[in-house]
Amino acid sequence: MTSHADPNLAEILVVDDDMLSREMLVMMLQSADLRVQAANDGLQAIDLIERRAAHPFTSVFTDVQMPRMGGIELLDWINRHAPTTATVIMTGNQERELLSASLRGGAVEFLDKPFDLRAILGAARRAREIHQRRTTQLAASRRLLDIADIHQRLSRVAPAGAGGLRADLAVTTRFYAMDEAGGDLVQTIALDPDRVLLVLGDVSGHGLREAFLSSYFQGVIAGMAGQDATGRGIAEAFNRFLFDQWNADDPLAIATSLSVCFLELDLRARRVSILNCGSPGVLLADEGRVSILASGGSPLGWFRTLEPAETVVPISASGQILLWSDGLEAHATRLGVPPLALAARLLLAPPHSLAAGVLQGADDDIVVCRAAWDAPGAIRPLAGLLAHHETLPGDSAARIDDLQAAWTRQFSLILPDLPDTDAHDLTLCLREALLNALVHGCAGDPARTATVEILINAEQAKIVLGVADDGPGFDPDNIMPGADPEHISLGLRLIRSLAREVRHSPDGRRVDMTFRLPGAPVP
Repeated sequence: MTSHADPNLAEILVVDDDMLSREMLVMMLQSADLRVQAANDGLQAIDLIERRAAHPFTSVFTDVQMPRMGGIELLDWINRHAPTTATVIMTGNQERELLSASLRGGAVEFLDKPFDLRAILGAARRAREIHQRRTTQLAASRRLLDIADIHQRLSRVAPAGAGGLRADLAVTTRFYAMDEAGGDLVQTIALDPDRVLLVLGDVSGHGLREAFLSSYFQGVIAGMAGQDATGRGIAEAFNRFLFDQWNADDPLAIATSLSVCFLELDLRARRVSILNCGSPGVLLADEGRVSILASGGSPLGWFRTLEPAETVVPISASGQILLWSDGLEAHATRLGVPPLALAARLLLAPPHSLAAGVLQGADDDIVVCRAAWDAPGAIRPLAGLLAHHETLPGDSAARIDDLQAAWTRQFSLILPDLPDTDAHDLTLCLREALLNALVHGCAGDPARTATVEILINAEQAKIVLGVADDGPGFDPDNIMPGADPEHISLGLRLIRSLAREVRHSPDGRRVDMTFRLPGAPVP
C-alpha cells in the first residue's frame, strides 16, 4: 500500500495491483491538489474504507482485474457498506466486456487505460458531485427515519393517567405514510381506565418540515394530556403556536395548518366529546343507530380564535366509533367504494401489511382509528366491526341491481379471500332481504327508509348482514295475506337456506343474517 496524504484527509482512494499504473494515477490526481490514498487490491481497500467509516472517501478509482478481490466485487461491497462513495472503474481495452457489468453494478464512471489527465480530473469532479448528492440524500433519509420512529413511538396507546384501559374497551389504529414520515398522525391516550383521548390529524404539506411539526404536536398532546388538559385546551394552545409563531416567521409563505379531531370517550359518564377542526366526521354506531358526528370546522392555524364548538353526544352501553383522515376518503373514492369499507379493510388486516396492495396509488397519508366498547361483564363479545351502512328511501327497489354490484365490490375489497360462491350467497341474501324491506315494509313509499349493515367479527369468524325498515312490520313466522305474501315467503326460505343463522326482531322490521367467514370451523 502507498500513502500520499494524511489518511484522515484523503478524498480519493486509488486501488490497483500494478504499481506503475497506481503511482501514475496518484500523481495525476495530486497535480490538481486532490488528497489521495492508495491500495493494491480490493481487500486492502476495504480495510482502509472501514477505518475511515466516520469520514468516507468521496470516490474510489479501482482497477478490475486484481488478486484476492477484483474491482467488480469491491464495487458491490462499496454499494452496500459505503453508499455515499462514488466508484470509478478503470480497465484496459482487453476488458471491455466488463463495462456493462460495471455500469449495472453502480459504477459512476468508466475510464480507459492508459490514463488521460483531462478524463481523470473530469471523473474526479463528477464523482465528488455524486458523493455530495448521496451524502445529502442519506442525511435526509436518516432524518425521515428518525421522525418515522418518533411517529411510531408517539402513536402507541399511551397511559397518561393511572393504569391502562379497561378490558372491554378496545382501541385499534392503522397508519400508512406515503413517505418514511408524513404529516398525518394518530394518538391514543388512556386518561384513566374509563376514558380515552383519541387524536387524529393531518398537517398540510408533505415535506420534512411538516413531518417534524406533526411529531412535535404529538409530543404536545402527550405532555398536556398528562397534565389533565382537555382536547379544546390542547387545540387552543397549538392554534396559538401555529398562528403566532410557526406561520409568523415567514409571512410570505403559505401558512401551515393542522386538520385535527379530538375525541374523548368517557364510558363512566356514557358520553363522547368531539372537537373537530377540519377533519372528516366521526362515525358513531351503538345500539340502534349509526350517525356521522361533528363534520367540518376550520383547521388549526387558519384563525387566531378557535372556531368550532365541541359536540357532546350520549352513548349506549356498547358500541363503536370510527374516525379517519381525508387521505382515506380520497383513496376510497379512487377505488369506487365508501370510506367505511376501506376503513374496515385496513382494520381487519395486520398493521403495515397493505402498503403495496390495496393502498397502491394513494397520494396522501392514510390513518384510521376505531374504539369499541361493551358493558362491563357482558356475556356477549363486541358485535363486530361495522364495515358497511347505508340508508335508502323506500322507493329504491328499481336500483337493486346497482346496489348488488356495489356490495360485490365491497366484499371483494373488505374480504379479499372470500370465495366467489360465498360472495354470491351474501349479496343474494342482502338483495332478497332489502327487496322485502322496500317493497313490503316501506311499500315503495319514498318517505320511509330501509337500512343495510355489514358487521364482521374476526374473532368469531363470522359476518352478520342486517336489513331493517321503518314500515309497519310483520310476523315472519305467520305471514298475513298482503300484496305478495308468496314472494315474502320465498325470500325468507332462500335466506334461511343460505345463512348459518337468521334472527328477526319481534316486530319483523329487522332481520340479521349470520354467515361463517372463510376458514371458520363448522360447529
